[in-house]
Amino acid sequence: MLLSVCLAAAVVMQGCAVPQTPPKFPDATSASPAGGTFVNVANLRNVSTGLNKDQLYDLIGPPHFNEWFVGNHVWNYLFDFRRGDRVVSCQYQVQFDKNMRVSATYWRDPQCADLMSDAAPVAPAPVAAKPAALEQFTFEGEALFPFGKSSLNSMLPRGRAELDAAIEKIRKEDGVTRIDVVGHTDRIGSDESNRALSQARAETVKAYLVAHGLDAERIRASGAGSSQPVSHCPPGETPAVIACLQKDRRVTIAIYGQR
Repeated sequence: MLLSVCLAAAVVMQGCAVPQTPPKFPDATSASPAGGTFVNVANLRNVSTGLNKDQLYDLIGPPHFNEWFVGNHVWNYLFDFRRGDRVVSCQYQVQFDKNMRVSATYWRDPQCADLMSDAAPVAPAPVAAKPAALEQFTFEGEALFPFGKSSLNSMLPRGRAELDAAIEKIRKEDGVTRIDVVGHTDRIGSDESNRALSQARAETVKAYLVAHGLDAERIRASGAGSSQPVSHCPPGETPAVIACLQKDRRVTIAIYGQR
């Protein structure tokens, strides 16, 4: 009885189609929707033997020739591919085994397999050009601020003059994309207080650069505290050691961009 029902229904749909080798393809003009659909090429590349119908459906959608979801061992598709300013249509067939797992796939035109491979090549992710270090300036802490100070009003004349000279050089650089201002302290004092002081001084220098016409959106200010020393001094806090640690008390400005 089931066979009779299937044969009767075959006039209007192919619900009881069984795999054949070589495969038989339906008339392309009977596809629904007419003309087929554009396929997600990345998903189509993931079609492989062993997939069940739900997995196949999730990848490339329902068949285009009114084939039943349940019981049918053949699904036919009409896929469109863009090739420059034209559209190429290709018929694609998926066959299922007795467990309704994908057992084979076919293109009506074998050249369509190559077309699928070339239609939407997976391009490598573009690698953003790494900004080059254009120039770096280092300012002694004692030249910029009095001991323990960080405000703009407390900035010393020597430090202002050095910053003014740096700003003129920065303005002459073409292609500046980023300016990093980093405050540093020596090791004396707590980590918390050193980081806070270094951050405050970096923020003040950033504000000075912005006040003199540099783009605030391109300037980043941060405080490194005593985490990046450049001196090699003995332990202790004697006047001689404090003087030795002078190089650690600094603010740096690094300029990045494209040459």
